[in-house]
Amino acid sequence: MKLDYQAPRLIDIPGNISDTGSVHFWENTGLFPDGIRRCFWISGVKAGESRGNHAHWQEAQVLVALSGRLDVKLEGLDGSKTELVLEGAGKGIFVPPLNWVEIRFSGDAVLLGLGDHAFLEEDFIRDKGYFGDLQKGNN
Repeated sequence: MKLDYQAPRLIDIPGNISDTGSVHFWENTGLFPDGIRRCFWISGVKAGESRGNHAHWQEAQVLVALSGRLDVKLEGLDGSKTELVLEGAGKGIFVPPLNWVEIRFSGDAVLLGLGDHAFLEEDFIRDKGYFGDLQKGNN
């Protein structure tokens, strides 16, 4: 069975930057037509440690570095591999379903995640070997 697949991509997050500070906002109904269903943030991760290490069956996410640096490795269902760096709230990574994500944190990093589905454990693919089998079956 061939699964529908989209590649992840870097996106701009609109905002206003001035001498008094910055404000960034989300109004992207193109990526999430039904709005944000889940919002989470991760902080306090030791420098060099990784989080993520999973894919989703249905949930799409946008990942943003609110502070610090995030080194993001993505592996697509099509076998493609991408490495992106997030620093600053003006950029995000749109991660469609069926992309394996691994994120390395700087010591001061705070990750904000926005999702188009509520949390559902059954939506997670946590076994990298199983994800590899999906890749083989989809090519």
